[in-house]
Amino acid sequence: MITVDALIAGPCPWPDGPGDAQGVILSSRVRLARSWSDYAFHRKLSRARQQELTERLVDHLIAVLPDATPWHLARLTPLERGALAERQAISRELSAAKRPGAVVVEPGNGTLLAAMVNEEDHLRLQVIGSGLCLGHLLTKAITVDQDLAKRVTWSAHPRYGHLNACHTNLGTGLRASVMLHLPALAETGELKSILRACAKLHLAVRGQHGEGSEAAGHCYQISNARSLGHSEEDYLAVVLEAVQRVVAAEHLARAQLLTKARTRLEDKVFRAWGMLTSARRLSTEELLTETSWLRLGVALDVLGPHHWAIPTGLPADHRWRVLDRLALEAQPSHVQLLHAEGADLEPAVRDEVRADLVRRRLGV
Repeated sequence: MITVDALIAGPCPWPDGPGDAQGVILSSRVRLARSWSDYAFHRKLSRARQQELTERLVDHLIAVLPDATPWHLARLTPLERGALAERQAISRELSAAKRPGAVVVEPGNGTLLAAMVNEEDHLRLQVIGSGLCLGHLLTKAITVDQDLAKRVTWSAHPRYGHLNACHTNLGTGLRASVMLHLPALAETGELKSILRACAKLHLAVRGQHGEGSEAAGHCYQISNARSLGHSEEDYLAVVLEAVQRVVAAEHLARAQLLTKARTRLEDKVFRAWGMLTSARRLSTEELLTETSWLRLGVALDVLGPHHWAIPTGLPADHRWRVLDRLALEAQPSHVQLLHAEGADLEPAVRDEVRADLVRRRLGV
């Protein structure tokens, strides 16, 4: 069992270091949507039935995940729910929902399993890991799903597969996604054509927090847009092929910046360094944008180890971990829980706390 405070204060399994493909691939996620045949979809359920569903499904999850920790969202503060959303343990929708709901969390070795109860569907079982590891995550998710299916009868149709609240989740109920860091494609202006090509392959491109979120810090989540008609492995293969092509395009764009626009690249990186090490106020958007350029500077060795105050004995890739930690700790709810003792700060004050945190983490 782990408390919310301990989870938030601890390291996040994704990303942890540069990730894969020289820092282009940050993390992977597999999510399975399921609905319980004993209950209508949540929009048709009374509050009492939603509460009953939540409690029963949490009990079944704990039975198959004995090392996991359940949290009923009504018992958490808005800041705690916000921090769980920032760590992607729950969606922003579930974080803000007023209806009964819960999340069951099991941190693992390099992975995070988080089962959301009574979100859009009765259950959204997701597993997140660092780098490119969709196959491993799918195996974990399917194992848990099969264990649950021995206790719960999922709503299903012999032809259409799993039935869920949204038609896009019919069939396998699978969303396989990979988070990519694509600053060079954005800078060279090639990103829009890449994203249009993904759409033609029936792939969705979203921000870090999935549907409805904007890309921040040049991070884009690529996932399958359909889940009906093919197997889970088939959808994984489509996503993996697209990711490999986008990664290759990002590497090419990075090489072009180094050879044809190095001064522009260096200017972006060192302006970001100057802002992060000098600013007295930093918004979340500014932090994510500027740390994105620092990540690129580290990946291309534009911002070398001699610029960083790395403690003696720590490896050079400690720079990646500093940036990963900042990108998470400096999110609004984390700032207030970890560095303001849970106080509900005014935005301007929170920006001051964030800027001070960033300067300390960068050793200035």
